[in-house]
Amino acid sequence: MSMPFLLIAPVLAFAAKPGSLKDLDKHNGFRDLVLTQRCEDIPDFKGNKLVVKKAATLRTDKEPYAGMIHYRRPQDSLAVGEIELLDIGYSCYMDQLMSVRLLGWGERPAQQLLFTFTTAFGEAPEKDEDIGYWRWDSKRVVLTLQHDRDTDDVTAVFVSKPMLEAKRDNDQLQRESSITDL
Repeated sequence: MSMPFLLIAPVLAFAAKPGSLKDLDKHNGFRDLVLTQRCEDIPDFKGNKLVVKKAATLRTDKEPYAGMIHYRRPQDSLAVGEIELLDIGYSCYMDQLMSVRLLGWGERPAQQLLFTFTTAFGEAPEKDEDIGYWRWDSKRVVLTLQHDRDTDDVTAVFVSKPMLEAKRDNDQLQRESSITDL
């Protein structure tokens, strides 16, 4: 039996009443993880810290992932409701969980994730169904779902807004300091 998918609980809880962006803020994460929690406190993270920490020294205008460490949890179930994902990835910044990325392939995973997110968090305020893009933007979390119609790739990303803003600010400061170093 697969691990329960925490977004399914909100789906069941909101079966009679659709969710809202406030529910996205309340959930603030994925399964048993909360965005912005300390990454060292998350069990079973596996990643190549040396390679990514080396990338942190690169110029941010050339390396958008500078300062980020990417992980996997090998014990993660890839089941989400009735579908199997291809991968689940986690990114930490400043030793805090910044984002969770779900990867899938095909129409069925795209429709299952869209249904789950819409039921749990309401209709996506920003969407372009022609290109397969949906975005939920709450006070603390940004959730995007993309279904590339050409490749059939499906990507959903939960991102902590405070962490995203901190990364943008730090990247900007690093760019400015590299200019003054000339």
